[in-house]
Amino acid sequence: MFIVKQLYDLQLLDWDIQEREQKLADIQERLADDSKRISAKQRVDRIAARLTDLGTPRRQHEGAIQQIESRIGNIDKRIFSGMVTNARELEAFEEEKANLQRQHSDEEDSLLEILVEIEELQADDIQAKQTFESINSDRESEIIELQSNEATLDEELPDLYDQRNDMAAEYPPIALATYDMVKKRRGGQAVALVERGACLGCRLTLPTHELQKVRTTQEIVQCSSCTRILVIA
Repeated sequence: MFIVKQLYDLQLLDWDIQEREQKLADIQERLADDSKRISAKQRVDRIAARLTDLGTPRRQHEGAIQQIESRIGNIDKRIFSGMVTNARELEAFEEEKANLQRQHSDEEDSLLEILVEIEELQADDIQAKQTFESINSDRESEIIELQSNEATLDEELPDLYDQRNDMAAEYPPIALATYDMVKKRRGGQAVALVERGACLGCRLTLPTHELQKVRTTQEIVQCSSCTRILVIA
Protein backbone atom coordinates (compact mmCIF):
# COMPACT_ATOMS: atom_id res chain seq x y z
CA MET A 1 0.00 0.00 0.00
CA PHE A 2 1.25 3.44 -0.91
CA ILE A 3 1.99 5.82 1.94
CA VAL A 4 2.80 9.49 1.50
CA LYS A 5 6.16 9.13 3.24
CA GLN A 6 7.34 7.10 0.25
CA LEU A 7 7.44 10.37 -1.67
CA TYR A 8 10.09 11.57 0.78
CA ASP A 9 12.13 8.47 -0.04
CA LEU A 10 11.75 9.34 -3.72
CA GLN A 11 12.93 12.86 -3.01
CA LEU A 12 16.02 11.59 -1.20
CA LEU A 13 16.81 9.42 -4.20
CA ASP A 14 16.22 12.34 -6.58
CA TRP A 15 18.54 14.50 -4.50
CA ASP A 16 21.19 11.79 -4.63
CA ILE A 17 20.82 11.58 -8.41
CA GLN A 18 20.85 15.35 -8.76
CA GLU A 19 24.00 15.64 -6.66
CA ARG A 20 25.79 13.02 -8.73
CA GLU A 21 24.63 14.58 -12.00
CA GLN A 22 25.96 17.95 -10.82
CA LYS A 23 29.26 16.36 -9.83
CA LEU A 24 29.47 14.71 -13.24
CA ALA A 25 28.73 18.01 -14.99
CA ASP A 26 31.38 19.77 -12.90
CA ILE A 27 33.91 17.05 -13.70
CA GLN A 28 33.21 17.26 -17.41
CA GLU A 29 33.50 21.04 -17.30
CA ARG A 30 36.84 20.81 -15.51
CA LEU A 31 38.09 18.21 -17.97
CA ALA A 32 37.17 20.47 -20.87
CA ASP A 33 38.77 23.55 -19.30
CA ASP A 34 42.48 23.40 -20.12
CA SER A 35 42.82 27.18 -20.19
CA LYS A 36 45.38 27.43 -17.38
CA ARG A 37 47.77 24.99 -19.03
CA ILE A 38 47.21 26.52 -22.47
CA SER A 39 47.90 30.01 -21.10
CA ALA A 40 51.14 28.87 -19.48
CA LYS A 41 52.28 27.15 -22.71
CA GLN A 42 51.40 30.23 -24.76
CA ARG A 43 53.61 32.34 -22.49
CA VAL A 44 56.51 29.95 -23.06
CA ASP A 45 55.91 30.08 -26.82
CA ARG A 46 55.68 33.89 -26.86
CA ILE A 47 59.01 34.23 -25.08
CA ALA A 48 60.65 31.69 -27.41
CA ALA A 49 59.27 33.54 -30.44
CA ARG A 50 60.57 36.88 -29.18
CA LEU A 51 64.02 35.40 -28.51
CA THR A 52 64.04 34.04 -32.05
CA ASP A 53 62.98 37.42 -33.43
CA LEU A 54 65.81 39.17 -31.60
CA GLY A 55 68.39 36.82 -33.11
CA THR A 56 68.36 38.53 -36.50
CA PRO A 57 68.95 42.15 -35.35
CA ARG A 58 71.54 40.92 -32.86
CA ARG A 59 73.53 39.23 -35.61
CA GLN A 60 73.13 42.30 -37.83
CA HIS A 61 74.49 44.66 -35.18
CA GLU A 62 77.33 42.28 -34.29
CA GLY A 63 78.24 41.98 -37.97
CA ALA A 64 78.11 45.75 -38.43
CA ILE A 65 80.35 46.27 -35.40
CA GLN A 66 82.90 43.80 -36.76
CA GLN A 67 82.93 45.52 -40.15
CA ILE A 68 83.34 48.97 -38.57
CA GLU A 69 86.16 47.75 -36.34
CA SER A 70 87.85 46.22 -39.39
CA ARG A 71 87.58 49.49 -41.30
CA ILE A 72 88.91 51.47 -38.35
CA GLY A 73 91.80 49.02 -38.08
CA ASN A 74 92.65 49.48 -41.76
CA ILE A 75 92.59 53.29 -41.36
CA ASP A 76 94.90 53.09 -38.35
CA LYS A 77 97.33 50.95 -40.34
CA ARG A 78 97.38 53.50 -43.13
CA ILE A 79 97.82 56.42 -40.74
CA PHE A 80 100.56 54.83 -38.64
CA SER A 81 102.35 53.16 -41.52
CA GLY A 82 103.92 56.47 -42.53
CA MET A 83 102.62 56.05 -46.04
CA VAL A 84 100.17 58.97 -45.69
CA THR A 85 102.12 62.21 -45.88
CA ASN A 86 99.55 64.54 -47.42
CA ALA A 87 97.87 66.63 -44.71
CA ARG A 88 94.56 66.77 -46.55
CA GLU A 89 94.54 62.99 -47.04
CA LEU A 90 95.45 62.49 -43.39
CA GLU A 91 92.60 64.79 -42.36
CA ALA A 92 90.18 62.81 -44.53
CA PHE A 93 91.25 59.55 -42.88
CA GLU A 94 90.81 61.08 -39.41
CA GLU A 95 87.33 62.34 -40.34
CA GLU A 96 86.34 58.94 -41.72
CA LYS A 97 87.63 57.28 -38.56
CA ALA A 98 85.60 59.68 -36.39
CA ASN A 99 82.45 58.89 -38.39
CA LEU A 100 83.10 55.17 -38.05
CA GLN A 101 83.62 55.52 -34.33
CA ARG A 102 80.25 57.27 -34.01
CA GLN A 103 78.63 54.49 -36.04
CA HIS A 104 80.41 51.97 -33.83
CA SER A 105 79.00 53.63 -30.71
CA ASP A 106 75.48 53.69 -32.16
CA GLU A 107 75.69 50.01 -33.12
CA GLU A 108 76.96 49.10 -29.65
CA ASP A 109 74.10 51.01 -28.01
CA SER A 110 71.54 49.21 -30.18
CA LEU A 111 73.21 45.86 -29.54
CA LEU A 112 73.26 46.53 -25.80
CA GLU A 113 69.50 47.18 -25.78
CA ILE A 114 68.94 43.88 -27.54
CA LEU A 115 71.30 41.98 -25.21
CA VAL A 116 69.55 43.44 -22.14
CA GLU A 117 66.16 42.36 -23.50
CA ILE A 118 67.52 38.91 -24.34
CA GLU A 119 68.93 38.52 -20.84
CA GLU A 120 65.59 39.49 -19.30
CA LEU A 121 63.73 37.16 -21.65
CA GLN A 122 66.04 34.27 -20.83
CA ALA A 123 65.28 34.74 -17.13
CA ASP A 124 61.56 34.93 -17.96
CA ASP A 125 61.91 31.83 -20.12
CA ILE A 126 63.30 29.79 -17.24
CA GLN A 127 60.52 30.93 -14.94
CA ALA A 128 57.82 30.41 -17.58
CA LYS A 129 59.01 26.88 -18.33
CA GLN A 130 59.11 26.00 -14.64
CA THR A 131 55.59 27.36 -14.21
CA PHE A 132 54.33 25.42 -17.22
CA GLU A 133 55.97 22.19 -16.04
CA SER A 134 54.36 22.58 -12.62
CA ILE A 135 50.94 23.38 -14.08
CA ASN A 136 51.23 20.57 -16.62
CA SER A 137 52.19 18.03 -13.96
CA ASP A 138 49.33 19.09 -11.71
CA ARG A 139 46.93 19.02 -14.65
CA GLU A 140 47.94 15.51 -15.68
CA SER A 141 47.34 14.29 -12.12
CA GLU A 142 44.03 16.16 -11.99
CA ILE A 143 42.88 14.62 -15.28
CA ILE A 144 43.60 11.11 -14.02
CA GLU A 145 41.60 11.76 -10.85
CA LEU A 146 38.74 13.45 -12.72
CA GLN A 147 38.50 10.67 -15.28
CA SER A 148 38.41 8.10 -12.48
CA ASN A 149 35.59 9.99 -10.73
CA GLU A 150 33.79 10.41 -14.05
CA ALA A 151 33.94 6.68 -14.71
CA THR A 152 32.58 5.93 -11.23
CA LEU A 153 29.63 8.28 -11.70
CA ASP A 154 28.97 6.90 -15.19
CA GLU A 155 28.64 3.47 -13.59
CA GLU A 156 26.52 4.58 -10.64
CA LEU A 157 23.96 6.82 -12.33
CA PRO A 158 22.31 4.21 -14.60
CA ASP A 159 21.62 2.02 -11.55
CA LEU A 160 20.12 4.99 -9.72
CA TYR A 161 17.96 5.83 -12.75
CA ASP A 162 16.67 2.25 -12.79
CA GLN A 163 16.02 2.39 -9.06
CA ARG A 164 14.15 5.65 -9.49
CA ASN A 165 12.02 4.25 -12.31
CA ASP A 166 11.19 1.12 -10.29
CA MET A 167 10.27 3.21 -7.24
CA ALA A 168 8.13 5.67 -9.22
CA ALA A 169 6.31 2.83 -10.99
CA GLU A 170 4.87 1.74 -7.65
CA TYR A 171 3.33 5.14 -6.87
CA PRO A 172 -0.17 6.23 -7.88
CA PRO A 173 -0.04 8.44 -10.98
CA ILE A 174 -1.74 11.34 -9.19
CA ALA A 175 0.81 11.22 -6.35
CA LEU A 176 3.71 11.14 -8.79
CA ALA A 177 2.25 13.94 -10.89
CA THR A 178 1.78 16.12 -7.81
CA TYR A 179 5.32 15.34 -6.67
CA ASP A 180 6.84 16.22 -10.06
CA MET A 181 4.81 19.44 -10.32
CA VAL A 182 5.82 20.70 -6.86
CA LYS A 183 9.40 19.62 -7.36
CA LYS A 184 9.62 21.70 -10.52
CA ARG A 185 8.07 24.75 -8.87
CA ARG A 186 10.07 24.53 -5.65
CA GLY A 187 13.61 24.13 -6.86
CA GLY A 188 13.79 20.37 -6.55
CA GLN A 189 12.17 20.03 -3.10
CA ALA A 190 8.70 18.62 -3.43
CA VAL A 191 8.40 17.10 0.05
CA ALA A 192 8.89 18.86 3.37
CA LEU A 193 9.11 17.27 6.78
CA VAL A 194 6.87 18.53 9.56
CA GLU A 195 8.61 19.20 12.84
CA ARG A 196 7.20 20.88 15.94
CA GLY A 197 4.14 21.86 14.00
CA ALA A 198 6.06 23.71 11.27
CA CYS A 199 6.79 22.96 7.63
CA LEU A 200 10.55 22.63 7.29
CA GLY A 201 10.29 23.70 3.67
CA CYS A 202 9.13 27.26 4.36
CA ARG A 203 9.69 27.25 8.16
CA LEU A 204 6.14 28.48 8.80
CA THR A 205 3.82 27.05 11.46
CA LEU A 206 1.02 24.98 9.99
CA PRO A 207 -2.65 25.71 10.69
CA THR A 208 -4.08 23.31 13.27
CA HIS A 209 -6.47 21.63 10.85
CA GLU A 210 -3.68 21.15 8.30
CA LEU A 211 -1.36 19.65 10.88
CA GLN A 212 -4.10 17.35 12.11
CA LYS A 213 -4.80 16.14 8.59
CA VAL A 214 -1.14 15.30 8.00
CA ARG A 215 -1.08 13.27 11.20
CA THR A 216 -4.28 11.32 10.65
CA THR A 217 -4.53 10.63 6.92
CA GLN A 218 -2.51 9.04 4.16
CA GLU A 219 -3.81 11.53 1.66
CA ILE A 220 -1.40 14.01 0.11
CA VAL A 221 -1.47 17.20 2.15
CA GLN A 222 0.31 20.25 0.81
CA CYS A 223 1.57 23.16 2.85
CA SER A 224 -0.78 26.09 2.44
CA SER A 225 2.20 28.45 2.34
CA CYS A 226 4.72 26.78 0.04
CA THR A 227 2.61 23.95 -1.49
CA ARG A 228 5.19 21.30 -0.62
CA ILE A 229 3.89 17.83 0.23
CA LEU A 230 3.93 17.43 4.01
CA VAL A 231 5.34 14.35 5.76
CA ILE A 232 5.63 13.82 9.51
CA ALA A 233 9.27 13.49 10.52
